[in-house]
Amino acid sequence: MTEAVGREGGDATAEFAEWIPDARRTLRRERRILRAEADAFGRFCRRLAAVDVDAESVAAQLGSVATLAERGPAEHGDSAAGAAIREAYVETVMDTPHYAAEYGDAYWESVASEFGAELAMALRQAARVTPLLRDQLLAAARRSKRSRKRLLGDIADETDALGTAERALGAVREDLAAVRSRPLYGCSPRELRRLLADLDALEADCQALAVRRQRGDLEPKTVRVPGGAARPVNEYLYQSLSSSHPVLSAVGRTSDDVVTAARRIRRVLSADGENAEIGE
Repeated sequence: MTEAVGREGGDATAEFAEWIPDARRTLRRERRILRAEADAFGRFCRRLAAVDVDAESVAAQLGSVATLAERGPAEHGDSAAGAAIREAYVETVMDTPHYAAEYGDAYWESVASEFGAELAMALRQAARVTPLLRDQLLAAARRSKRSRKRLLGDIADETDALGTAERALGAVREDLAAVRSRPLYGCSPRELRRLLADLDALEADCQALAVRRQRGDLEPKTVRVPGGAARPVNEYLYQSLSSSHPVLSAVGRTSDDVVTAARRIRRVLSADGENAEIGE
C-alpha cells in the first residue's frame, strides 16, 4: 500500500484561499471610496473658496434682503452664500457614486458628521455667512480631505502587509504540498524523520508570521476613521468578512495542516517501529 502524507484537503492552497483574497477585494473597494471622497472634498473646497461672502456682508449692511424666489431651491433661512455652500456640498460630497448606499444622510446630518455639530449649527443658524464662518468651513473641509488621504496611505500599508503574508504563506503551502506528495510507506525511517524536521520548520515559519501580524511589522495599524474613533484597521475594514483577522485565520489553517501532516508521518514511523519489533 502507498500512502501520501494527506491529500483529502484538496489543493494545497484551497484551504486558506478565501480569507486574504476577500480582504484584498475589501481594500480595493475602500480605496475607490476614499479616492472618490478625497476628490469630492477637493472640488467642494474650490467651490467654497469661491463663494462671495464679502459681497453678501455688504448687501446685509445696506439692508438688501433676497427673496425666496431668488434663493431658488434652498430651504427657508438659507442666505445666498448659504445656498451656494449647500449646492456645492450636495453636488460634490453628496454626489459620489457610493454616497446613498454608504451613508444616506441628509444635508445637515452629513455636514455635522464631517465638520462637527457645533460648526454645522453655526452655519444652519447664521443669518448670513461671514468670511470667518466660510473660512472655518473651508478649514474643516480640508481636514476631511486630508483624513481620506491619510486613510489611503493606511490602506496601501495594509495591502502591502497582506501581500507579504500571502507570499510567505504561499511558500509554506508549496513546501507542505511537496511533503504531502511523498509516498510515506516507501520512505525509510531516516527519510521520514527528515520530513518531520521540514514540517517543524514550516510550523516555526507559521508561528513567526503570526507574531509579525500580531505585534510586528505586519501588525494592523490603528486608523482614525472620518466621523469615528480610532480603531485597528481590521475592525474598520473586515467586520463584514468571514474573518475579521484574515491573515491570522490563514496562518492558523496552514499551521493546522502542517501539524496534521506531521501527525500522519509519526503514525507511519510508529507503525514501522512496531513492524520491526515483530520481525525480530
